[in-house]
Amino acid sequence: MSSPPGIWPNDKRREPRHFFIATVELLEADVQARIRARTGDLSMHGCYVDTLNPFPVQSKVKVTITHNEKSFIALGTVAHGEPNVGMGISFTEVEPNQTEILLTWLVAARAS
Repeated sequence: MSSPPGIWPNDKRREPRHFFIATVELLEADVQARIRARTGDLSMHGCYVDTLNPFPVQSKVKVTITHNEKSFIALGTVAHGEPNVGMGISFTEVEPNQTEILLTWLVAARAS
């Protein structure tokens, strides 16, 4: 299943985003600030994080998403953010074993 109709009508991403709720922890590289929040959607190239206080755009982050007792870890960059709403994270470095976890989640999200 792709993103719910009408929410992202002009979405021009490389991969479709899928509704995906999971726990996420972001560690900002420069100042070591930490945010614990939840994801709103997920794709092969990034995720959206629901948070009131997003990091500044272009911040480098370590992303840890936990779902059903499995964790996905990657490096990323804040692509966009909106105070009191959330931020989009673009994955920049994903290890092959982490890609397997991500694919498993995306296949399940498409099927639901």
